Amino acid sequence: MAGPTINPSSTKMTCPGVNLSIPSGKMASPRFNPSSTKIASPGVNSSIPSGKMQDGQGQPQLHQDGQPPCFQLLQPESPELDYHDVAAVNQRCQRICDLWDQLGTLTQKRREALERTEKLLETIDQLFLEFAKRAAPFNNWMEGAMEDLQDMFMVHTIEEVQSLIGAHEHFKATLPEADGERQAIVGIHNEVLKISQSYGIKANINNPYSDITTEELLAKWDKVKMLVPQRDGSLQEELARQHGNERLRRQFAAQANLIGPWIQTRVEEIGRCALEMGVTLEDQMTNLKQIEHVIVGYKPNVDKLEGEHQLIQESLVFDNKHTSYTMEHIRVGWELLLTTIARTINEIETQILTRDAKGISLQQMHEFRSSFNHFDRKKNGAMETDDFRACLISMGYDLGEVEFARIMLLVDPSATGLVSFQSFIDFMSRETADTDTADQVVASFRILASDKPYILLEELRRELPADQAEYCIMRMPPYPGSGAPPGALDYTAFSTALYGESDL
Repeated sequence: MAGPTINPSSTKMTCPGVNLSIPSGKMASPRFNPSSTKIASPGVNSSIPSGKMQDGQGQPQLHQDGQPPCFQLLQPESPELDYHDVAAVNQRCQRICDLWDQLGTLTQKRREALERTEKLLETIDQLFLEFAKRAAPFNNWMEGAMEDLQDMFMVHTIEEVQSLIGAHEHFKATLPEADGERQAIVGIHNEVLKISQSYGIKANINNPYSDITTEELLAKWDKVKMLVPQRDGSLQEELARQHGNERLRRQFAAQANLIGPWIQTRVEEIGRCALEMGVTLEDQMTNLKQIEHVIVGYKPNVDKLEGEHQLIQESLVFDNKHTSYTMEHIRVGWELLLTTIARTINEIETQILTRDAKGISLQQMHEFRSSFNHFDRKKNGAMETDDFRACLISMGYDLGEVEFARIMLLVDPSATGLVSFQSFIDFMSRETADTDTADQVVASFRILASDKPYILLEELRRELPADQAEYCIMRMPPYPGSGAPPGALDYTAFSTALYGESDL
């Protein structure tokens, strides 16, 4: 049986007895038997079940030359066959071939679109991964920066503030690099959006590798940029405050470094004046009064320093490297100075009274002073117990423990362990007194009592050192006469008993 013939100069395929006009590259449609599901072809008997002309993936099953198997069956069986309605058959075959071409074209486009989309999704996936790798550390950096920028600071010196400012300036120098990283991360996000919009990818484009969004990063970056100038302002305010504190420190130190040594110098001067040899008690009193006048005139300087200290306290300044003096040291020193000058003047006045009452000569007073100064090892105006014992032994006293204890009761009635110069004078003058000593003591008490036959407690405490006043108060009997106020003491009986060998 003759097969179809092809005219190279024509695009038509001819079969005996069949006139088929098929476009170039298209094979003639197969011949179908309406009464059978078989497609007849010369020498071929193929029975293909309906609906089975597909491969295993749902695509039309193709032959090796790229055509479906049914195209190989489009061979006329005989030129003598007289087909019914050949034109309609040709038209129908043509439609089938056209549809097949369209299907192939759409399939190819679909494959190309899927492959292109796959590549785009792979690109997006790589961008997502890159975004996650860079966004996580950048987010951590911004969170740490915000915490540092909002961190409260507590400093006490200009150097500490300058150190914080230096660290802040170093941080600001890293901001351009950080901004570049931010722009790169945002660029990755924008590239994903661009790809999605350009190629119409409407699938879910959430980043599977990171929970951090671009909006969160931008919001944190804006907050960092807002906090940086705020931190600048806070540090500059603190620097100005510390400069003010430093000025207060220097002002206080300048005053304290003058007042502290001045107080110490005056205390030493008072001590030297009280122990001075070769001058009369009246000269000592004059010198001490002059020192007292100078001290009173210096009080405004201490008051000014108190004002400086108040400003420092209000500014919460608790240390001052410019001075070793604190206001507490100055206060204690000032009170000690006032107490020392008052006590020393009182002692000299008492010594004058004692001298006049007991008739102690200037030479004797110098001898007492010389002995006292020699055994006052610490030069604080009082001999300790051992020093006093050594002084008595050097004077020829043969002291047992009982006798020394009795003497200590006289010179140190309060048991302080110290013997003042006034107590030493009283003891020595008693030891060297004449028979009229009691009368002299009575005369002295009469002067203290303003010629009254009795003396009051407040007069004793005002005119005598505290230990001597208490000694007299404990031993003086009440005044028996009439007209005396309650609490009046009989100094005559006390003096007579003390110097008359009584057991008072």
